[in-house]
Amino acid sequence: MIIVALHQSRIIAYRILPAKKSCDSVTYLDFLENDLQPEVRRQRIRSPLIYHDNSRVHKASTITAFFARHRWTELKQPGYSPDVQPNDYDLFARLKRPHKGVRFATENDMIRAYENTIFEINRNNDAIGISRLPERWEQVIQNCGDYIV
Repeated sequence: MIIVALHQSRIIAYRILPAKKSCDSVTYLDFLENDLQPEVRRQRIRSPLIYHDNSRVHKASTITAFFARHRWTELKQPGYSPDVQPNDYDLFARLKRPHKGVRFATENDMIRAYENTIFEINRNNDAIGISRLPERWEQVIQNCGDYIV
């Protein structure tokens, strides 16, 4: 499992969780406080706009309180709409593609491989899904709310 934060066409923060570890609200809050917030400050991003899906983790009171405390804005996503989630239709495919069918000897080998892929995505400014979001929204409207294929 990986937690990823994008800004423009780059991955600015990420955390690869240990095997068999899921992301709960405590883990996600720790990511926000210790990984993402320092990057937001370092890159002088004034008003972060956070685009979440509707998972329970993203809706936890500790997470919404964090956003309120730091004056970060959450862009709401309609329920049951993974076809307009940029990570789902763009980023995760880019992360997984180079490793399809690869068996890693150790967890550290896998982490290094994914970190190299993240480096390449950032080097090439390939995390473009968020810039395509208005186009995706328009497709949803044209499809009368049906999923985009």
